[in-house]
Amino acid sequence: MKKIDKAKVFFLDHLELFRCPVCESDFINVEGNQLICREKHTFDLSKKGTLHFLLKPSKSEYSREMLLARQRIAQMGFWQPMLDILYPLIETKQGVTLDVGCGEGAHSAYLRGKGLTGPLIAFDISKEGVNLGAATYEDIFFLVADLAHSPFQAGQFDTLLNILSPSNYDEFNRLLKPGGQVIKVIPGSDYLKELRAFQPEEKQSYSNQNVKDKFMEHYKNPSIHPVNYTVDLTEAEVSDFLQMTPLGWNINVSDTNTVSLKQITVDMEILVGNK
Repeated sequence: MKKIDKAKVFFLDHLELFRCPVCESDFINVEGNQLICREKHTFDLSKKGTLHFLLKPSKSEYSREMLLARQRIAQMGFWQPMLDILYPLIETKQGVTLDVGCGEGAHSAYLRGKGLTGPLIAFDISKEGVNLGAATYEDIFFLVADLAHSPFQAGQFDTLLNILSPSNYDEFNRLLKPGGQVIKVIPGSDYLKELRAFQPEEKQSYSNQNVKDKFMEHYKNPSIHPVNYTVDLTEAEVSDFLQMTPLGWNINVSDTNTVSLKQITVDMEILVGNK
């Protein structure tokens, strides 16, 4: 089955998860490859099987080259130890999962491979990221969207994944079912410390306390799970690594002694809260 046809089947099977981002009314039908809401606003499924729900153009610093570098880093296993800790924390693996700020979709794809069996929707404001994810991975419904103009119905989601990406807790709570989970991954103080050593002095240290405090304002007594490991990189992977993160964009590989970047520290915390 073509990707566009699979996407159409998914959408028709899960109409209850979506709303029109223009007027917030229900979607009532799909005619051809066009979604139609109750107020007659329409959205087209792409040949890649994606939906574009942005109401205005969004500028993104994330180029296709950067996203391909990030995908290669993900596929070599950079994030797997973190995701192996995160996966057992998902309480409803057969439930409806939404990956908020999915980038090129590698996190969702890995968790699907680990055993997520329910509907899995991944979205980002980056069209390039969504297109790359849709071209690479199966059994994930990808779309371009913005939390500020959400295309999702209230109270329909069991799990929200928010991995190294911005949050909107009022919107999260609107989307979640009662008792549903927000699983947020944030950097720790030693996150990518080898790369921070190349930054201006004021950017060489980092604290996540403000981010944790904000999370705790919305989810009382969350569980907090530390993640600490190192990743060995080859020369080619160092180049991809520098391209995939804004911390590396101003570092010239040819002018830099990259020996110190061949082993990278990953220091993060996974915050889990329930509605």
